Amino acid sequence: MFVDRRTLPFNHGRDHVISYPVTARGIRTRVVESHGGSVPLVCLHGVGSRADRFIPAIPGLVEAGFHVYAIDFPGHGFADKRDGIDYRARGFSDFIAAVLDELQLKEAIVAGTSLGGHVAARLACDRPDLVAGLVLIGTMGISELPEENMVAPEGVADGSEAAVRRKFSLVVSDPEMVSDAWVREESMINSSDGARDALLTAAQHLNSEANADRQTERLTKERPDLPILIVWGEDDRWTPLSMGHAAHELLKGSELRVMSGCGHAPYFEDPDTFVGVVAAFFDDAEMAFFDDTELGGTS
Repeated sequence: MFVDRRTLPFNHGRDHVISYPVTARGIRTRVVESHGGSVPLVCLHGVGSRADRFIPAIPGLVEAGFHVYAIDFPGHGFADKRDGIDYRARGFSDFIAAVLDELQLKEAIVAGTSLGGHVAARLACDRPDLVAGLVLIGTMGISELPEENMVAPEGVADGSEAAVRRKFSLVVSDPEMVSDAWVREESMINSSDGARDALLTAAQHLNSEANADRQTERLTKERPDLPILIVWGEDDRWTPLSMGHAAHELLKGSELRVMSGCGHAPYFEDPDTFVGVVAAFFDDAEMAFFDDTELGGTS
């Protein structure tokens, strides 16, 4: 049965997951893991966000055959927030690799949004044993980010409810999705001890490295056969759709899917369509570890 995505609360799907801490490289983080599914799918969030942003899509992803792991980056969500942590994409890539080693995961599909896409692309080259496919969502680190679209670090780091509400206006296309409960939860988490400094640093690094540390050439040379799906919200006001078309041109063999009525977080705004796009792409991809019984269609 079709469900209007605008009726789904921001915490939809939380009864379909478990959460637990994992410590890697001396840093503790939170892993959100699905019940069920078999094909490992690792989800990486954007700057100022956290693992549970992917939860609304998890029930559908599990039904489609994926076993989902969403992970908080250091300095974000419920992960450690302190000095001495590398808040650059390369530091996050090293950390996520260590977490996946702790979880004994190999050959996962890695889905990353914005900063998370930059990290996912780097991880695919740094640790090819861990990554068997990529989903790059409104991604940084592939095509050029226009200067006028660079994040304002102070806006990302400001945990006040007013600032969070302004940020959400860039994240989603439909303002009716921005509920008071969602704003309060985000504000409480992003104003916790150490959060402001960590997020400010991460956003500053993102602005300086989104273009300087692009992974396009590495992916082309080092992972030419890697299945890459690019997903973009048609109304993305953070990373404009022109970046998605450019990324598709740069990554030969990739597929681009544009989701109408969505902004920067299409998996959160329209989970059903996102699930269908991802499941169809990897069902068609000829990947050795896929079996016809593992990936099914969505209802």
